[in-house]
Amino acid sequence: MKEIIDTIVFVLFIVMLAFFIIGFNKQQIKKHTDKLKEIEKRKEENDKTTID
Repeated sequence: MKEIIDTIVFVLFIVMLAFFIIGFNKQQIKKHTDKLKEIEKRKEENDKTTID
């Protein structure tokens, strides 16, 4: 019985760890894409000022 409970706890730990890693990865991807959009926006504004 103890082995079954240990196995269940271990599996739950692995699942929780996987969700944490996936969530953190999504957060980092969103942060990176937002930064790329900001860089593109600055570049467009810079191009407008040099043309005017």
